[in-house]
Amino acid sequence: MSYNAPAIQPAHFSQHMNQEEKMIGAIVFELKAVNSDSLPLHHGQQLHGLCFKIMEDFSPALADHVHKEMSIKPFTSAMLEYPQSLRANNNRLYIKEGTMLRWRVTALQDHVLQAFLNLQPGHIMNLGNLQLEIVRIIINPEISAYSGLIEPTDLLAECFSCVPPSVISLKFHSATTFRAGNDDFPWPLPEYVFGSLADKWVALDMPGDLPAKLIREEAKAIVPLEWQGRSCKLNFAPKRSARGFVGQFTYGLNHVDDEYQSILLLLAAYAELAGIGRWTAHGMGQVRIIR
Repeated sequence: MSYNAPAIQPAHFSQHMNQEEKMIGAIVFELKAVNSDSLPLHHGQQLHGLCFKIMEDFSPALADHVHKEMSIKPFTSAMLEYPQSLRANNNRLYIKEGTMLRWRVTALQDHVLQAFLNLQPGHIMNLGNLQLEIVRIIINPEISAYSGLIEPTDLLAECFSCVPPSVISLKFHSATTFRAGNDDFPWPLPEYVFGSLADKWVALDMPGDLPAKLIREEAKAIVPLEWQGRSCKLNFAPKRSARGFVGQFTYGLNHVDDEYQSILLLLAAYAELAGIGRWTAHGMGQVRIIR
């Protein structure tokens, strides 16, 4: 059975950010390198720090709260998208002055979204010694796929108004991993995939009373139907690394209770914003629904 998960919709900050409406969403920044420099090939840690710098400039109290009080972070950061011609050597990415880049971030709480959307074209961001100028800020999926804003209540309503799917296909766009005890678990067991999404939904005070523990148990009835992918290892720092996987996985829901099928569709749609697994604020766990 095919299905159409609700898409995040185009919106403008000034039209939607007010006291009554709380939005979440995905933003794509078009950037231009102001100077020439290099970054680690996996530069998620640097982008994670840049996200906190953006929040701190907007509100030091917000940055402090997210850093100290929130174990599940209310944002994700993808790796920089860069031209295929860009040169990489010795696990470093060499970026020349004038190179155009794209950076996708998502905000899973209203105040974090405001911090990102407070930025303006012409603003210079520092990523190590590399200076990046914002050329354009995109929140319209017609211009850049997987960008846009949505109210969480709309996401909830749209998913529960859809015919429950019999399958859900996910593309793990960037390296993804989970935690099992003290070890990385680089494999998308359904209870890990949907359990981690339910945990994040609850932890970030999204609407609806989702029973995270019951969802994790019910997800064990999901049957993996097809998959293609590979394992990988990412090095964040000299003594910090993670084992993960990338690929495409199709999950069958025929053995899942009807009342949970719509919840799983909701969580799959949420995954495009929230990411899946660990280190989603460091470039890992970027996910797309295969429609």
